[in-house]
Amino acid sequence: MAGSLPKESVGENQPQVFTPGSAGQNRHTYRVLLYVPNLIGYGRLILLLLAFWSLPSTPSSFILFYSISITLDGFDGYAARKLHQCSLFGAWFDIILDNLSRGLLWAHLHPMLYLVSALEWTTFVCTHHLGAEWKNSLNQRDHHPPHFISCILSNNFRNPLGIWTIAGLHVLPVWLMGIKYEVFASHLWFLPQVLQPAGLIVLGVGRLLCGITEVWTIAIHVSDLLVNTSPCS
Repeated sequence: MAGSLPKESVGENQPQVFTPGSAGQNRHTYRVLLYVPNLIGYGRLILLLLAFWSLPSTPSSFILFYSISITLDGFDGYAARKLHQCSLFGAWFDIILDNLSRGLLWAHLHPMLYLVSALEWTTFVCTHHLGAEWKNSLNQRDHHPPHFISCILSNNFRNPLGIWTIAGLHVLPVWLMGIKYEVFASHLWFLPQVLQPAGLIVLGVGRLLCGITEVWTIAIHVSDLLVNTSPCS
């Protein structure tokens, strides 16, 4: 779901979350900023800025920089688990980069498509409020999630419907950029022509599934706010 799939979930090998009142446990651990996964994230940010700086004069450079950036997105989570450097900051920073990347893409495609990015950021606010176990929280029976949403969220999106949804989330804006700048005709001419519209349909449906899940997540969050609202003092 939009900006809500942390590669670095909080597990048994990760730093615990301490309450502010605990003695000796309030110190900032700035060394987290230098964890390898976060260094990869800083590199992704630089590549992202270079990608959009190269637009629209050299779309091929944009594709190169952006492709490297999203490829590195798959390595930061792996590095975090392999090096036991998972952190709350790393998970948060990873989602920020994902949302920023897609937001720039949507806004570049058309100003009104900023609304898609706004939906993603709003969903991130809602899921971040639930903490690291947000998927399990949303999938509780108390929330009565529709069956297809339960299927999407199950096993951390590692299922056919979840993969389809995540593909629509991440790949559709890149696909649309390729169409806008005629990358398929200029650089991917060897691919079958039917692939462009077929991919658009498949990814579009995946993004629609993601959008429905996002709207449902926001509705659950608003419902919880209304239930737990306390009177002003």
